[in-house]
Amino acid sequence: MNVLKRLALKNLKMNKKRTISTIIGIVLSTALICGTATLISSVQKTLIQNAINETGYYHLSLGDIRENELKDIKANRDIDNIFEVERVGYGKLDGLQNEGKPYLKLYSMSNEGLQNLHFKLTQGRFAMNKNEIVISKHIKDNGGLELKIGDKINIDIGKRQTLDGYELRRKQPI
Repeated sequence: MNVLKRLALKNLKMNKKRTISTIIGIVLSTALICGTATLISSVQKTLIQNAINETGYYHLSLGDIRENELKDIKANRDIDNIFEVERVGYGKLDGLQNEGKPYLKLYSMSNEGLQNLHFKLTQGRFAMNKNEIVISKHIKDNGGLELKIGDKINIDIGKRQTLDGYELRRKQPI
C-alpha cells in the first residue's frame, strides 16, 4: 500500500498542471451538479406555492356531487379534510356595463373553503350571514359597477336558461 501511495504522490508532483486542472474540474462539476439539483428543487417548490396561491390549497376538486356520494366521500377514512363550495345560482345585477356578463354567479362555502381557497380581501370582511355577500373586484374592473361596503342590492337568484328550458353553463354565452 505504501508503494502505491508513494507512486501516486510522485506522479502528482511531476504533473502539477494536470493535477490542478483535474482538481478544478472535479470541484466545478460537483458545484454544477449541486447547483442544478438546487435549482430544480427551488423551481418545483415555487410552482407548487404559486398553484396554492392562485387556486387554493386542495388536492382534488369534484363537481356535481350527489348527496349520497358526498356522504360516502366524508365517510372515507383516507380523506383528512373536505370543504364544500356550492353554486347557489345566478342573478342579474342592474348597473353592470359589460353586456357579455350581466350576471353575478353566487357561491356558498364553509369557513374551511374560504381559508383553503385563499381569497384575499381588498377591503371589508367575509360574509357572516346569508344576507351578506362578498363582491369580486372583477365587478368593478370589468363590469364598471362600483359598490361600497354596506350597499344594499336585490338579486333574484336562479338558473340561466334558454327559452326552451335548456340550462346554460358557465362558458356558454347569454
